[in-house]
Amino acid sequence: MEKKSNKGVIVLIVLLILCIIGLVSYILVDKNIIKLNNTTVENEQVEENNTSEDDNGIEINVDNENINALFNNAHHLSIGIETQIYRDGGYKVSDMTTDEKFTLLASQWYNELNTHIDYIGQTNDQITELNEETLKNLYERTFGPNTYERPTQITDGLCATFTYDEAYQGYIERNGAGCGGTSAFGASEKIISATKYSDRIEIVSATVYLDGMSNQMYKDYNKTTSLGELLINENTTNNNEERENTYNQYIEDNKDNLEQYTYTYMLNEDGFYYLTSVERTKE
Repeated sequence: MEKKSNKGVIVLIVLLILCIIGLVSYILVDKNIIKLNNTTVENEQVEENNTSEDDNGIEINVDNENINALFNNAHHLSIGIETQIYRDGGYKVSDMTTDEKFTLLASQWYNELNTHIDYIGQTNDQITELNEETLKNLYERTFGPNTYERPTQITDGLCATFTYDEAYQGYIERNGAGCGGTSAFGASEKIISATKYSDRIEIVSATVYLDGMSNQMYKDYNKTTSLGELLINENTTNNNEERENTYNQYIEDNKDNLEQYTYTYMLNEDGFYYLTSVERTKE
């Protein structure tokens, strides 16, 4: 009786292990994440697969945290509409100067700035600092390993310029006045698909252009094709969530008739994806 009981326990344990393996496999396939870099959500690491070059790819949920981070990191800081994408139709990293790459990174390093008051005698200096190690990590997470070279200065593309300080071992701006402003012309952009191929990830978005001065939506940056009046009265609401949800739904319903952009991240030999281009792929 004891031997039969032991066999029953073993069978039960084996079945339990198989169930756990099946559940884990289902979760990984559903999220389309095989290996995740634990140090950041800005990049996704996956095992190489054996799919052919003409594979159709694997669809990734557009709400995936990593996909949204990759998408956001490909945008510049801007007051109003971002010209590098919407006016120029996108960019290729291979064509960018080093200064332009650091400017693109401002959307990431802006949140890493540390500001304090430095009291020296009768002078009170406002110092804004950016640690070089932070900058280096952001640069190589975006453009690839061993690509960072220390610049003398970096700019956010708006009004702030930071200079390398040997004593601080990082970048500082003294007495930065800051800048701001608003623009009546902007763009609402939504991810409509994300696909992981054997050698790359492609994130596709659709965009509608919004002009508060004319109270019109447009299909293009040059405002040649009107799509009707704005869906939100900008004079009566400052509810950003309502605005975002409204235009996201409009884009989802009309994506086939809107401009589309493809954000491409290529798979590197280290198993991570790095930004290579943003391109307008549908007029």
